[in-house]
Amino acid sequence: MPDKITGMQVFVQVVRSGSFVAAADRLSLSPQMVARHISALEKQLGVSLLNRTTRTQNLTATGSDYYQRCVEILTAIEDAERQARHPLSEPAGTLRINSPMTFGRYSLAPLLSDFIQRYPKIRVEVTLSDSLLTPSQNGGDLVIRIGDIDPQLRLAARKMSPYRLSLFASPDYLKRQGTPSRPEDLHQHRCLGFMPWLTGSRHQWTLCSADSSTDYPLEFEPQLIINDWAALAEAALNGAGIVAGYPPALHNALQQGLVVPVLADYALPARPMHMLYVPQRLQETPLRLLVDALCSAFPA
Repeated sequence: MPDKITGMQVFVQVVRSGSFVAAADRLSLSPQMVARHISALEKQLGVSLLNRTTRTQNLTATGSDYYQRCVEILTAIEDAERQARHPLSEPAGTLRINSPMTFGRYSLAPLLSDFIQRYPKIRVEVTLSDSLLTPSQNGGDLVIRIGDIDPQLRLAARKMSPYRLSLFASPDYLKRQGTPSRPEDLHQHRCLGFMPWLTGSRHQWTLCSADSSTDYPLEFEPQLIINDWAALAEAALNGAGIVAGYPPALHNALQQGLVVPVLADYALPARPMHMLYVPQRLQETPLRLLVDALCSAFPA
């Protein structure tokens, strides 16, 4: 009977290649041997991993979860073998990361630029998305998420610095419309709306006083709504109105005087931010190094 590790390798290649024939070609096996490995795995597990037709095959729900576990196990084996052969060699491997778009563009990308210079044999693939994914859903190694997380997730969750937003506007806009001095003044202003996923939701900011003793909820009807924050910030730079922005994203504009803070004595509530990963994967050197770098750059 084929051994289980080889069976896992064949199964992963079938999923990645899309067919038994393509997997057989990449593995230098016959399609019949590929089919034998898959059948042996399914027999050992007592479940179907693939739905087969005469032309295609796709993963069952169980197969999808098993595929993710196989990738994790095989990656760990490769890392262990590499470290055993070359214990003093440079860290190497591929990391797949999913991050919220604004944080990824303005904070994660600069960190990764330094990271790959420090570890030239580590390859990093980044997907920027505001969709709520987990590592098991997108086949990645690490996901950064803003907001509360599901406590039932079977993942390690490390806290990062909270995600904070502040209000900004261009000097030109404030010259034309006046500068608000109290949260209530925002009712008389053009507040720009960010809508990343759904339409029809309410637009609301809640401002907190400096001593956090009082909250000022503000519901507004924006004249301009954009689902990409970078485009919304560009509109604010051109005098369209007041925007709730991520300060690192506006650092250069602030330095050049293209935007200025609005109601600086008040703050929008900070949102929790976490990195999520499969706990067992932290034994792998590239992921451990990345987690350490993120914890250092964005301490809880």
